[in-house]
Amino acid sequence: MESTMTMHNGIYVIFDYHGEGLTNPPIGRYPVEELNLSPKPVFSLPPNQSFEFPKWILEKRDKGCRLKAFGCPVGIHKNELCAFMLNEKEIEEWQVTFRPQHGKDVATVEKMDKSCAWCVDEKGGAEQPKRIIMKQLHDSRRIPEEMLFTFVRMDKGMSS
Repeated sequence: MESTMTMHNGIYVIFDYHGEGLTNPPIGRYPVEELNLSPKPVFSLPPNQSFEFPKWILEKRDKGCRLKAFGCPVGIHKNELCAFMLNEKEIEEWQVTFRPQHGKDVATVEKMDKSCAWCVDEKGGAEQPKRIIMKQLHDSRRIPEEMLFTFVRMDKGMSS
């Protein structure tokens, strides 16, 4: 079961589906990065760190949406999700599809052409950041947990 519920322009925190509530790993750029203009990787960050949850800006487009991490739009670089400091050709528009059978505000994030979706790379230990990689979503009825993300809107009360 899919939901055609649409996302709204706003500020969100995105969590890895694993776990419950605010103990889920947040999705975002690592708080300490190299100071250059190269693409910045996006991670499922270890929970309970001393940094603030990474905020995402969602901007609706004609059919999908653009997602920005630390103010920079994200796209695909070498089959991994990255934020781009410069206007790069890898910047993508995304289709966020809610999957209510998995819980409230749980969704998959796919390229507009449905060729691939965000996926948490399961390599590494529980306390290590895990890269967000791109994988094909083969069956929308059997979605692996590592391809599910929870969207929490942070600015909803402000816009009312």
